[in-house]
Amino acid sequence: MSEDINSKKFGQRSDEVFIREPGSRTYQTKQGLEFKALAETLWESAVLSENIYSGDWVKDGNGWRSPLRNGVAVPGQGPSDYKVACAPGERGRLSLPGWMFWGDFPSRDLAEEAEKTGLYMEVWEKMLSGKRTITVIFKGTQFESWRDWRSNLRWFWRGVQHFVPFYEDQYTIVAKKFGDEFVGEFIRRGYHSRDVSIVSCGHSLGGGLAQQFAYSLPLHPEVPRVSQVFAFNPSPVTGWYSVDEEIRTPNAFGLAIDRVFEHGEVLAYLRLLLSYLYPPSASNPSIREIRVNFVSSRNFLTNHGMRPLVCGLLSHLEG
Repeated sequence: MSEDINSKKFGQRSDEVFIREPGSRTYQTKQGLEFKALAETLWESAVLSENIYSGDWVKDGNGWRSPLRNGVAVPGQGPSDYKVACAPGERGRLSLPGWMFWGDFPSRDLAEEAEKTGLYMEVWEKMLSGKRTITVIFKGTQFESWRDWRSNLRWFWRGVQHFVPFYEDQYTIVAKKFGDEFVGEFIRRGYHSRDVSIVSCGHSLGGGLAQQFAYSLPLHPEVPRVSQVFAFNPSPVTGWYSVDEEIRTPNAFGLAIDRVFEHGEVLAYLRLLLSYLYPPSASNPSIREIRVNFVSSRNFLTNHGMRPLVCGLLSHLEG
């Protein structure tokens, strides 16, 4: 069922989700089966966005590389695994049946450049009914990392960038280098002649980078555009204006972006303020805002965490 909540004076319950559709200035609330259907759409990207916090570049005799090997899968059976993994204090990767990791990617040269800026990303894929989904995931902010904060605060560095030769942060690496390697790897794997969709996702800074990747992916006739972005508690920095219009416009055409956030999380207030200056786009890209209330805390940093958000979504898979 749906109901208008614009005049609602009380707080949001944990079994309610508030949704602002693209182009709308108001939220609608959904519960029950409608919430379950939404959770079924979001949960895999949410798990990937949580799991990436367990990864980081590993250095060996040949330089930096991913810690995982090509084709590795995260084992697990389903809901019973999640109940254990979501218990208080539990850490580590959540199970994700059917998904396989892209190993030996990106190149060691790019991994080294990414490591210098604090950027970390993974690519996973799955096959379902003959259709392949490739998801690119970006790691979010680690509060102790000054390199992450340099990327988060890139608005304040924009003037400096014009005067600092070869300035790079995580957004510039994604836009200028990672996209090219992704296109090359996509073709090398022989996916250019198959039924494939590309998705990007991430949490916090990773959510901003996921949007940047979608806007800046190099145009190639044999590589599809990113069709969907899932950004969880995302940074308001998306890199939209740093991408050349001739690349950004075709990439944004038909692109759907879901910005999913916990009620009271730290970046929600900044995004709200900015939405008055730059209202979320209704189309090309279409931006949908989804607010949940899984965490019973007034601490806006606690509310920003990815683990409670993904576990909240998982709890709604069974309705």
